[in-house]
Amino acid sequence: MIPFRRMALLFVVGAVGYVVLSYLSFKVPTTLADGELCGFVEGDFNAAGQFSHPPVAAWWISFSRLQEYWTAISVGLSVAFIGFALTAGRRAGGGAAAGAAMGGGALALSALCISCLAPALSVVGLGIAGTLLAGVPKWLIALNTLLLTGWGTMFLSRRLSSCELSRRANGEVSESSFA
Repeated sequence: MIPFRRMALLFVVGAVGYVVLSYLSFKVPTTLADGELCGFVEGDFNAAGQFSHPPVAAWWISFSRLQEYWTAISVGLSVAFIGFALTAGRRAGGGAAAGAAMGGGALALSALCISCLAPALSVVGLGIAGTLLAGVPKWLIALNTLLLTGWGTMFLSRRLSSCELSRRANGEVSESSFA
């Protein structure tokens, strides 16, 4: 059985966590060149070259113009799947859950590498992966994440439903199997 409530909660925590991290790491651009990296145009600067939006509005404009909401959805899906894979790991077999959690982590990493946080991540060497994914639209990464995490959830849930058979194959027979 798939714990939909727990996965929904983890999705919200992951997506909101990304939004908060995006807000906390946002720096108001001082030049037009810096502003273009965050989705701003010439009209966002006044005649003197000063940025004309307050910080919260500037972050929101950048977040929406760069379509960071797709990245938040991708991260939320990945976090929900990682949580499901780790809780299912004990019953489904450690190797399958560890591999699934690693796959979910790779999806979250790929989503982060093409996000607005990529310049901050490049400090630790993750910008290289971001340059490989630079031409991929964020909505396509979100769709890919949805498809892969959905398939992984179905795979693990099927594996969980057949878990009793795998215990018998390993020689671990419970008293209920003799009834």
